[in-house]
Amino acid sequence: MTAWTLADIEARPNIKLSTPVRFKPASDVVTVQLTIPPSVNSCWANVAGKGRVRSTAYRRWSKLAMQELQEQQAGRVAGKFCVVITAKRTKRKRDIDNLVKPILDLLAGVVTADDAECERVSAGWTDEGPEGVRIDVRRAQP
Repeated sequence: MTAWTLADIEARPNIKLSTPVRFKPASDVVTVQLTIPPSVNSCWANVAGKGRVRSTAYRRWSKLAMQELQEQQAGRVAGKFCVVITAKRTKRKRDIDNLVKPILDLLAGVVTADDAECERVSAGWTDEGPEGVRIDVRRAQP
């Protein structure tokens, strides 16, 4: 299924949107600023009788980051996409690649349909800008 664009909606004046405030047509680029996620190494815990479950830190970050996405009224990118992650450097030594999975999992179903449609990821550190992570999601070129 292809997402409706603003042009599709405007071309059909008889369409009535029941929730126009919540409906956001797909766009080519979505940019959001989020709290830095926990390292993927600390996102999961082993619990006797249950197996692997989300850690407390990961659940807390997911809830906070989802609230941040809602406050920023993040748009949607339909279809295949590319992600650029720029994280503010922390005093603690961390591997940049450990930030990718929690971010892609959070975006799935909100900004993107499924993180399996991600064509390319670029991640890097910066010493400038606000704390946290800037995420640019772009529609992949055909």
